[in-house]
Amino acid sequence: MRENKFQELKISEPIFLRNLVVFPIQGNGNPENGLKINTIDKIIRTKKGVFSELEMPVVDEVVFNNGGDEPVLMLDGEEITGAMQNRIIAVSDLVAAGANQNISVVCVEEKRWDQLGGFRTGNCSYPRIRSLLAQNRDEKKLDTQKMIWNEIDRKLTVTKTKSNTSSMHEIYDNLQDEVDRYLEGFESVNHNTIGIIGCAGGRILGCDVFPNVDIYHMFEKKLIRSYALDAMEFQKKSSAMLGANRFIRALAKELEGIEPKSRVENNRINGKGIVGQVLTYKSQLLHLSAFPVA
Repeated sequence: MRENKFQELKISEPIFLRNLVVFPIQGNGNPENGLKINTIDKIIRTKKGVFSELEMPVVDEVVFNNGGDEPVLMLDGEEITGAMQNRIIAVSDLVAAGANQNISVVCVEEKRWDQLGGFRTGNCSYPRIRSLLAQNRDEKKLDTQKMIWNEIDRKLTVTKTKSNTSSMHEIYDNLQDEVDRYLEGFESVNHNTIGIIGCAGGRILGCDVFPNVDIYHMFEKKLIRSYALDAMEFQKKSSAMLGANRFIRALAKELEGIEPKSRVENNRINGKGIVGQVLTYKSQLLHLSAFPVA
């Protein structure tokens, strides 16, 4: 990116949430180009926006109608439940106010294809699923959908949870009390925070970064819950500060070659041992997500 703001970000002291270590990422106070955004959680709750199946439903695409006055930021891995089957957003996107747009999605409920009413919002996928989405983006020879289903089956097994439809949403439901314990007493991270790196067991789980504090806070607890679900598998406690700093430096290097040409653009990150995506608005970072290769 010509104006690579990511290089100016700094990692601050970690926050320990049980065995999940959260490294706040502090920004440099850059303006957000006047952009005010909405989330899919809020716009569906206020009934100003709606997801729906195509007239002839397909697994990998749905329609989103934004009837609100602000653009809607949807993150890679965010879940919508109901309709013919539960899905997740394939890549982060910004849907303009008043727009009706087709959205690329991936199924996270293999064994259901049956109408259950309209779509509702759900969780955010845990980092390993989002890593698979990023790693296999645009790879036509790979069956990304099958990889996601296999990963959900693996997660069901290791967490000793059950789902008749192999649903990611039911993993969250079954482990809700355990996930909630990670956020006991948690209010928010430092006021200058615009993103986080999540670590557990001495390893990096993933990273999410936004343009400013306000937008970060819209997604903070939803993302921490998703990192907690992955952290359950890695119970060893470790601060991983060295690894987090290496991860940040690797991301900065990957971003150097990205030159957005459109008003809203999503570019893939595919470096050595690191995958992700960066959504830009007016050539400025709007949402970055990055993960170790799954």
